[in-house]
Amino acid sequence: MQLEISKKSIMENQHENIVIIASRLFEQFGIRSVSIDNVCKELRISKKTFYTYFPQKEDLVEAVLIYHRAMQYEKFSKMFKNKNAIDSLIISIKEIRKTGGHESQAMCFDLEKYYPKVNEKFEEITRTEIRNGFGKFLRQGIEEGYFREDLDVELIAFFHSVQVKKTFDLMALDPKKYTKKRIMDFFIDLMIHLIANEKGLKYVEENYNITE
Repeated sequence: MQLEISKKSIMENQHENIVIIASRLFEQFGIRSVSIDNVCKELRISKKTFYTYFPQKEDLVEAVLIYHRAMQYEKFSKMFKNKNAIDSLIISIKEIRKTGGHESQAMCFDLEKYYPKVNEKFEEITRTEIRNGFGKFLRQGIEEGYFREDLDVELIAFFHSVQVKKTFDLMALDPKKYTKKRIMDFFIDLMIHLIANEKGLKYVEENYNITE
């Protein structure tokens, strides 16, 4: 039994190592430019070992995207711990303003062009997660007394899930004109005035300089 557990742990660690290395290489060089040989060379493993975990490159691409989502979830979960809804909104949008646009353009381009099914699948997963998470956040704000009680939670959450992607597309279109700061400041102002009641607006005014 102990040998079986140890073997399972080794396999899980190797799987994680492959994903982490592939993630770094994909972000640095793009997906298409990174071959399975490149990943194996970095890890000093054989292709036979690699194929034990990932029968084809597409499986590795999916695993990298899952890894990215898990890291993001862990990061934001820690940031939102013991925070009220308005604190969480401001923190998340400021974090997006800091890090948004740092994604590897080569990786994003390759994902859309060479792995359209994987890309479409994960874009839908992302939209669903954003929609569900924002809906939960809105209900929290209503319960805390910071958000309007008459909010159409479902519709606003849907709007938010769609708008996030369009926001990043806009930044990519003309990054000098549509800077991260300009867009995120506008987005914070828009969302706060859309969802917050008088108490919520007062809380923001007293606790945050949203454009800092």
